[in-house]
Formats: sequence, structure tokens, C-alpha cells
Amino acid sequence: MEQTNTASIEKLWTRTFVMVAAANFLLFFSFYLLLPVLPLYLFDKFNAGNTEAGVVISMYTVGALACRPFAGFLVDTLSRKPLYFWTFFLFSTCFVGYKVLGLIPLLAVLRFAHGLFFGISTTASNTVAIDSLPASRRGEGIGYFGVSVNLAFATGPMTGMFLYESFGENIIFVTSIILCIIGLILVANLKVKPREKKPHAPLSLDRFFLTKAIPQFVNFIFVGFAYGPVTNYISIYAKELGIGGSGWFYALIAAGLILNRIMTGRLIDRGYLTRLVGIGMTIIVVAYLILAFCHNPFAFFASAFLIGTSLGLIFPGYQTMCVNLARHDQRGTANSTYLSGWDIGIGSGILVGGAMASHFGMHQQVFIASAAALVIADLMFWFWTSKHYVKNKLEGN
Repeated sequence: MEQTNTASIEKLWTRTFVMVAAANFLLFFSFYLLLPVLPLYLFDKFNAGNTEAGVVISMYTVGALACRPFAGFLVDTLSRKPLYFWTFFLFSTCFVGYKVLGLIPLLAVLRFAHGLFFGISTTASNTVAIDSLPASRRGEGIGYFGVSVNLAFATGPMTGMFLYESFGENIIFVTSIILCIIGLILVANLKVKPREKKPHAPLSLDRFFLTKAIPQFVNFIFVGFAYGPVTNYISIYAKELGIGGSGWFYALIAAGLILNRIMTGRLIDRGYLTRLVGIGMTIIVVAYLILAFCHNPFAFFASAFLIGTSLGLIFPGYQTMCVNLARHDQRGTANSTYLSGWDIGIGSGILVGGAMASHFGMHQQVFIASAAALVIADLMFWFWTSKHYVKNKLEGN
């Protein structure tokens, strides 16, 4: 009871938290606005083939993944607000490059840089947001902060396609730049406490990667691996099954995510963290089994909502675990470790899924493999990851 009373008087919706969440939404929305349009832009304006377009698009993920360990080190070493502002600024300028550069190789380099600045900026934004949260309401705050990404995911791609089909590609780049400028104004006006000046610890692995969170990192790779094929191949899979309206699949994922993030944050802070993540890990196994084996439209779309519901438990849960395993001066590293697991999983899932689909000639086997990976992840969580967390978490950090 004492913990609940303390949580009720500690303020969650501070000016800093609201502003960094809004800036985070604008960054992700500008990214998702371009995401479905970029392949069409490359095909129409550069006559790019599937292979060339695939290389350019994938360089974003490569850039984001390449910088993750260094992003955590930079966030924990440098002043967070200037780092956040300048990487957000460089991320924003990349939208100009898509119109200015006229060669596919240069666009590939630009795409890599875009991913690089995205990786550092999002690590900084997550860390600034967590720094602004009271420890007793951290799980709840992380859940709400994640909604800024989920809302961008739910609305960005369809808005981008609507604008592109109605007005062409120029409006996409202009809109993205305007939104980023608003985001930069918000970041510039953030009130972030100056870092305490402490002597830098000698360089070691745990300044780039949170070694105490290895179980969480490995577990999250499996979750990302299963989700990778959903990001790229679900519309093709729907066509193979003769199911229309695959765009609703993503909307239902987003709905499940947002609903669960809002509802479960307080339960995480009341001590139900490992149980909630475990429930999410089990639900997502069921969701993927339905997706792989039940081929009617109702089951197809129900699996999407279940995937979103489970990820609404898993995302804030894993991030909270990583942060609670880290010292205060390791929060940037904790966030980059959490995000690196997701990036590696997504990338490997897309690559393996593409190779499997080419070999089998269809995508059902891809989602069967995803379900198998999640069964392993579920068992791993209950028998290793959760026990490791309970034993090693730091109190009151």
C-alpha cells in the first residue's frame, strides 16, 4: 500500500516527458511517412530494379544497427540534450538528400546515414524520457512513451500513401521536413538536468553493451526475428491466402499495442513485470500459430490484434528490465542494448524469411518458423531471463 501511495504523488506527465514524447512521435511519423513511398520513388524516378531498391532501403537498418552500441556509449558520456538535438537535426536534413542526390549509390550512402542518425537520436530520446520519470512509475511511463511510436506506426504509412497518390512525392519530403522542424523546436526547449561531472571510467565492454542484460538481449532477438517477416511479407502472405485488406493487419497490431501499453504500465510498477512479460510471450506464440495454420480472414486479423496485444506487454517489459538492470550512468547503454536486440532480430528475420520464401515458393513456412522461434523464446524467458532479472535487478535506480 505504501508503494501505491508514493506512486500516486510522483508526477508522471512533466513538461519534459510530454515534449520528448511529442518530439519522438514527430521523428517516427516522418520516418513512417516515407517508408511505403520510398520503393515507389526509387522505381519511378530512378528506374531501380528490385535488388537495387532492396539494397537502398535495407541500408537504413544497417546504419541503425551499426550505431546502437556506440549510441549508448555517447548518450552515457556526452550531454544528452545537445546530442539528441544535433542527431535529430542531421536525421531531418537527410530528407533533403533524397531529392537532391541523383544516383542510386549516393542514395544508399544517404540511407545508411539516415539510419545512423535515427539510431543515436532514438537512443537519446528514450534515455531523456526515462530520466524524466520517477522510478516508482517507470514502467507506466515507458508504456505511455511507446505509444508515441505506435501512433506513428498506425498513422504514418497510410498517410504517406494517401499524400503520394494524391500529390506526388514532393509533398512527402516537405511534410517530413516540416514535422522534423517542429520536433527540433521541442527538443531545443527541453529542460534536461545537466549531467554530473564524474571521471570517465576506463573503456570496457559494458560501456557499449549492457552485459547484465544478455538474457533480455537474446530473448528480444527471437521476438524481433519473428516480427521481421510481418513487416515485409504479410501483404504477400495475405495474397497467397486470398485475403484482402491486409493494411488492416497493421492497424490491428497498432490497436493492440496501444491498448495494452496504456493498461499495463501501472501493473508493471506494482511488481507484476515478469508475469506480464511472460503472459505476453505466451500470447504471441498462440498468435503466430493462428497466423501460420488458420487461413480464414477472421483468424488472420485476430492474429494481428493478438500480436499487438502481446507486444504491448513485451516492449515496455523488456525495456524496463534492461533499465532496471543498469546503473543510472548506464541508461543509454541499457536502451541501446534493448534496441540492438530488436534491430538484429528484425534484420535476420527479414533475411531468413526472404530466403525461405524463395526456397519454398510461399510464405506459410516462414511464419511456422517464426512460431517455432517464439516457442524457444517463451521457454527461454520462463527458465532463464525472468530468473536472471529477479536475481540481478537494481532497486531504486
